Amino acid sequence: MTASDSPMSVRKYAKLAALGAVGVSLGVFALYALIAVGSRHTASGGIDPTEAAVTWISAAVPCAAIIAAHLAYVKVLLAESKKPG
Repeated sequence: MTASDSPMSVRKYAKLAALGAVGVSLGVFALYALIAVGSRHTASGGIDPTEAAVTWISAAVPCAAIIAAHLAYVKVLLAESKKPG
């Protein structure tokens, strides 16, 4: 039995998995936005502008990597779902 013959074919759930990967990307972006808003410099408190910028950059790098990986996975899954059979 090959992978294309199995009853649990990847193609059957590829669009749903792609939608889930898009959801993860949006969720990570929302989490980054929450971190950015929570760490901004305000006149009545918060952290200084330098530390805020360091926080934004240090949070943006892993968030961007996670989002890029999931969007690449979306591309692969959608290509797989469009194959005939």
